[in-house]
Amino acid sequence: MSLDKDNKVIVKIFGEDYPITGVSDTAHISKVADYVDTKMNDIAKTSRIQSRDKLAILTSLSIASELHEKADIVSQGDQQYNEQLDSLITRLDNALRI
Repeated sequence: MSLDKDNKVIVKIFGEDYPITGVSDTAHISKVADYVDTKMNDIAKTSRIQSRDKLAILTSLSIASELHEKADIVSQGDQQYNEQLDSLITRLDNALRI
């Protein structure tokens, strides 16, 4: 897949500039980079870790944990939705039989 050069942006994460090219618009890329930067700085403030690599790994794990928690919430919501939908269909089927 070729990427449009217009979707290239230089972002700053933890004091370093990174040129990023993506299929998303530059505003989205910047928003994601700002989120990663904020998370990395927050973790750096609360931990004693000095290694940039280790901070990046901890930040990745933290963001992955958030992602999985949100995915679990969505999955539970889907399950509840499907249960409610099944219940409604059953009630409609019963009402139509009368």
